[in-house]
Amino acid sequence: MKRRLLFGTLLLLATVACQREKPVQSDSSQPVEVAPALADTLLETPASGTGPIRRDWHRLARRTDRAAPLIVYRRGTLRPPGADTTALPPSEARLQDLTLKASEYFQIDPTQPAEVRGREGTVVRIPAGVLVTNSNQPAANPVWVELKECYSVADMLLSNLSTVTPEGELLESGGIVLVRASARGQQLRLAAGQGFQLQMPGAASRRKELKLFYGQGGRGQQPVRWVAAGPAAERPLPSTVASTADQMPTYGNGPADINKLVRYPPTAVENKTEGIVYASFLVDENGRVEAPQIVRGIGGGCDEEVLRVLSQTSGHWTPARSAGQLVKVKMVLPIRFSFHEGLANPAETATASADPMVPVSGALADAADEQDAGEAGERRVYTCTRLGWLNADKPLTTASTFVALTVPVDVEPGTSIRLVFEDCMAIVEGQPQADGYAFQRLPANRKVLLIGLQYRNGTPFLAMRHTVTDELASEQLQFQETTLADLERAIEKIQ
Repeated sequence: MKRRLLFGTLLLLATVACQREKPVQSDSSQPVEVAPALADTLLETPASGTGPIRRDWHRLARRTDRAAPLIVYRRGTLRPPGADTTALPPSEARLQDLTLKASEYFQIDPTQPAEVRGREGTVVRIPAGVLVTNSNQPAANPVWVELKECYSVADMLLSNLSTVTPEGELLESGGIVLVRASARGQQLRLAAGQGFQLQMPGAASRRKELKLFYGQGGRGQQPVRWVAAGPAAERPLPSTVASTADQMPTYGNGPADINKLVRYPPTAVENKTEGIVYASFLVDENGRVEAPQIVRGIGGGCDEEVLRVLSQTSGHWTPARSAGQLVKVKMVLPIRFSFHEGLANPAETATASADPMVPVSGALADAADEQDAGEAGERRVYTCTRLGWLNADKPLTTASTFVALTVPVDVEPGTSIRLVFEDCMAIVEGQPQADGYAFQRLPANRKVLLIGLQYRNGTPFLAMRHTVTDELASEQLQFQETTLADLERAIEKIQ
């Protein structure tokens, strides 16, 4: 009997323990609170009463442009621990990362000759098929060309550039540019034995003294040292402009369509000016008119009228073809201005018409070549066999006496000291040492400007001091807190 009673008690306890727990009833009229981290917005009126707090900042207001030239880094290089401890990533943004001169980007077809023109006058001409990947595969379309132009001391300083060779020789710069190309997130290079043409603004006569130098990367991938390109930079690229083609360029239905655009200038009508104006020009692979020039003119506003018509037709030409390939061709367009006195209809007194276009040849070719030589005289032309930083330099004036200079400033990762010569575009970077930043082998008795830049805890500091290289062996700099805008304005005032 006792055993039966004990067994029943255990069975009852097991049954109660196995029963399902009833869910807790909640009032459906009360909204369920959502965690703030999962909500798009907080309450429109917070308890503090400071106004609405938005949490939808992570939502895109406008979709990113798919055609933007973004470089995607898909996989990093694996290295064993401790293999490279000399180039640690910066703990915060460097000042030059914020003041770096902006680049322009151009989309080109690598299978066709391309010409890129910068806002400050730089012209980059890339032949067809010269861009390849690191595995020597032809570049796939589209290709983005990056162009950065630094033609002032301010641009060079704000882009963390200097003008010194690996041997410590000081250079005087005539301009620094960056030319790079990328496709599908990968950097491109020039195929072996290939090159491109670089035109920099400035008198061509200075090309004899300003030689091409290639940038040699340093910290932060900045070209802190420059290596001479050698005689190869002086040799021109093979000409890509033809004088004849299997199929010559055409505009619309021929001269009749050009006639509709020509207007007889009022000054020429008044002075009864008449004759034939010969204009030379290039029609590129995209049907654009390049380098229109008057070979023979008659004045009275007729020459300017012909140039206006050619400019209006640019982009609407059918390009030339040779062996099935688009080619650039040089042409001469004659436009006849005729004055007919005594006609009853005043509108027919003066007429202008385009004669059939002809290739460049004979005396017209010689005149056109003279015009081209005049245009080239306004530029410095180099042949480049590398992409990257490019600099037109000459050695700084040699001196018989050299001095050293030290700036006693604490050496910190966010500090840089530059020395700028006041009479030319020559910039030297101070080398960090135990007692500060040192400059070696400076020409004596030269007026210079010491510029110190610091970036601490997100705040820029600037110091500037004029001095002469042989007055003191040590120069003090006083840093003043500033803003990025004021810093750039102060640097831009440097001539």
